[in-house]
Amino acid sequence: MRRSLFAVPALACVLVLGSCSGEGGTPRPDPTATTATTSSTPTSSHARPRDVTLDGRKPCDLLTPAQLTSFSIDRPGQPLDVPTLKATGCAWTVNGASNLIVPVTADGIEVWTEGNHVGKPADIDPIAGFRAVTLTTTLNPNRCDVLVDTAAGQYLAAGFSLVTDKPENFPEPCDRARRLAEAAMQNLLK
Repeated sequence: MRRSLFAVPALACVLVLGSCSGEGGTPRPDPTATTATTSSTPTSSHARPRDVTLDGRKPCDLLTPAQLTSFSIDRPGQPLDVPTLKATGCAWTVNGASNLIVPVTADGIEVWTEGNHVGKPADIDPIAGFRAVTLTTTLNPNRCDVLVDTAAGQYLAAGFSLVTDKPENFPEPCDRARRLAEAAMQNLLK
C-alpha cells in the first residue's frame, strides 16, 4: 500500500520538472526526446492578454473554500517547498490523490517548452486567454501538470497525481490539473 506522505515529496519531485535527478534537481535530458524550438518571448499566438504577476502570492490561498469543496478536498493545503523551482507551492493530498499549485517566479514557462526534458510539454487550449502547456512523463502516467504563462519570467503550475491503485475512481490527471489551473487563474484575475 502506498502512503500519502510519500506522495507529496514525489509530486514535488516530478511536478513541472518532469525530472528529478541526483544533480540537485537539475532537469535530465531525455535522449529520445526531440528538441522543441520556440521563442523565449511570446509570439502572437502565445501573447498574454495581460501580465498577472505571482510575486508574493500565497499558494494555499489560490483556491477558495468553495473551489476546494468542488474538488472534494476537505482539508487545508500544506505549504510545500519546491527548491528545484525556487518556489513554494501548496499541496492537498486526499483519498489517494495529490493536488498541487505552485506560483513560480524564478523562471518563465519557456524553461519547459524549449529543449530536452523528461517531461513532455504540449500546448493545450489557453486558460483565461493565457498560454497553457501540459507536462506529462512516462515515469508516472497517473500524473499531469498544467503550466500557465502568467507574466514574463513567471508561470502558474498546477499538478494532479494519483497515489492509489484504483485510478478508475478519479478524473484523468490532465483534466484535473487543468481544472485546478483554471480555478487558480479565476482567482488571480480578480
